[in-house]
Order: sequence, then structure tokens, then C-alpha cells
Amino acid sequence: MLYGMKRRKILIPEPRSRFILVRCPNCGNEQVVFSHSTFPARCLICGNTLVEPRGGRAKIKAQIVRVLG
Repeated sequence: MLYGMKRRKILIPEPRSRFILVRCPNCGNEQVVFSHSTFPARCLICGNTLVEPRGGRAKIKAQIVRVLG
């Protein structure tokens, strides 16, 4: 390595999508959903729609408990 020469930082792009832990407003069931979902996610207990696809980032209709990752 040559002295006086700066190392270049190699930028690695990170995805903007995340997995999200949400709570169903009807029954209180917690479930993991994808933030950029292309398919409507429903609650496994009561069948209520938690996530609606919108072409990019999905509309989350449930309460967000925690963002994973």
C-alpha cells in the first residue's frame, strides 16, 4: 500500500424494506409482516387485513410493535 493514499470507502447499499412485528387491532395477535408486501396479509386468528399492498411500500393497518432488522 502506498503511504499518503486514502482508502476509498466501498458503500454497500442496504435494502429499504424491513420485516415488522404488528399487533392486530381486533384480537391482539402479534404477527410478522413485510413492509413492501405485494399480497394482502391477514391475521392468522381472526382474518382481519393487516397489510394492504400499494405498489411500493404497503399500507399497514395494524399497530406497529417493533421493526425487525
